[in-house]
Amino acid sequence: MASMYTMLIKGYTDYDVATKTGLGGTKICFDAMTNNQIDLYPEYTGTGLLAILQPSQKDIDAVTGDKEKTYTYVKTAFEKRYHIKWLQPIGFNNAYALMMRKKQAGDLGVKTITNLKQYLERK
Repeated sequence: MASMYTMLIKGYTDYDVATKTGLGGTKICFDAMTNNQIDLYPEYTGTGLLAILQPSQKDIDAVTGDKEKTYTYVKTAFEKRYHIKWLQPIGFNNAYALMMRKKQAGDLGVKTITNLKQYLERK
């Protein structure tokens, strides 16, 4: 992603670009941004919500499951709290998934995460 952003910024602006890669995860990148050590980094709205903003469970419940509500909440809160502007989403998704051995899933009747939840609740 760093290379993609570098090419886009150089291709469409007159900005000088210095790319820093391998900085680490959200905490390191967010701290670097709030300390003016970097100007841009990609972040998931869910990570911004849960790891950085850490809102109340009521606020989490109000936006969970609706990507537009989540984005609007995170965008507004970051601008208000940190004076950081969120750009429009780039369409990249990091949905969570689980894996299970095929035989075990068949034995347990698990085809979906909901099936797994139901199985675990019966135990």
